Amino acid sequence: MVWLVKRISLIGALIAGLALPAFSQGAYSVAYRVNQGVISNYDISQRVKLFRALGDNRPNARQNAIDALIDDRLKAEAAQNFGIAIDQATLARSIENYAQQRNLSAQQLMSKLRGGGVARESFEEFLSVSLVWNSLLRGRFGDQAQPSEIDLNAQLNTYAVSSATTIQLGEIVLPYLGRGQDATVALATQIVSQVRGGESFTKLARQYSQSATAADGGVIGWVSPNRLPPQIAASVRGLGRGQVAEPIYIPSGIVIIAVLDARTVSQQIEVPVSVKLTYAELIIPFATGGASDAATQANRLRRSLDGCRGLEARAADYAQGSGVFGPASLGNIDTDIGLALARLDPRESTVLQSGNALRVLVLCDRVSEMSVEGRDALRNQLFSRNLAALSEGYLLELRRNSIITPQ
Repeated sequence: MVWLVKRISLIGALIAGLALPAFSQGAYSVAYRVNQGVISNYDISQRVKLFRALGDNRPNARQNAIDALIDDRLKAEAAQNFGIAIDQATLARSIENYAQQRNLSAQQLMSKLRGGGVARESFEEFLSVSLVWNSLLRGRFGDQAQPSEIDLNAQLNTYAVSSATTIQLGEIVLPYLGRGQDATVALATQIVSQVRGGESFTKLARQYSQSATAADGGVIGWVSPNRLPPQIAASVRGLGRGQVAEPIYIPSGIVIIAVLDARTVSQQIEVPVSVKLTYAELIIPFATGGASDAATQANRLRRSLDGCRGLEARAADYAQGSGVFGPASLGNIDTDIGLALARLDPRESTVLQSGNALRVLVLCDRVSEMSVEGRDALRNQLFSRNLAALSEGYLLELRRNSIITPQ
């Protein structure tokens, strides 16, 4: 048997030409006519129940249902005009997929809908319209929606270098130097417990952190998760505003990271990218002048920088281990260096303290590369976005050319 959304409801019709019982009142009376099709009050009631069963609790539920049903009638009519149909096997597979996306079996999904007062026919109508409409869009606009290689490269450069979500991070850096490892571990555990108990992270950062950000309450700034070293990115994944990660162990001590805020950046597409960094590290040991003299040298050095230009030659003037490094994968860079570089744009610099020395870090370049799989993911996402835009335009055209009347 072939389906073209053959069940619009107990009394509703799919498209033009179906005879309709004349009900003037009651649940099955006609509420709207859409060209030659109808929407009954029963249809509207069922769609409201379906929305609620699927977790859609927006206000104005009845009007939302009416708008969705009008669109469905127009979509189904357009699909029929192009001879697009689905069969029972396709519908059954779609129900299975729809259920799996919600971590349910098809049987569990249908049971949940029944519990919400939704008839099977109403759900099948809802899903069938989606299937025929998607088939129609791909047939009519598939070539137009397919992004070119130029489109992909432009989107990668514009969007993929950062996530759709950026987070404002705070840090508390606790070096082993001074307290020793055991006391530092104990302090880190205590701080995490205090923050989770409601203590101010920024207050504790000012009190305990040995990072340059301590004076600002440990605030690192807004960064994309794509820029973070893997260990830190993994530790903050899933954290909400005000939540703190477990202590992160680095060679020189412990870092405590908190998500102070989060925001979504519009029109960005999140895709898997590989980040490679080129950076310079110039080490200034504490000499007879101690930390104060080293800080003066570090500030003088930073003022003299022109990005990384000439730093390979100048590295010999600084302590062993100084130099220009990379391009190196973010995963192969020490966590503390990676975290410091995450907050920088190319040509910017910062200072880290490590033991009895200051390390001036300069970000020379950050390059985001995409794997074949990532490029395919980006292509699919762009195709879906383009198709959705074309769908909106086509549906608007169908509405303009239709006769939609309340009864």
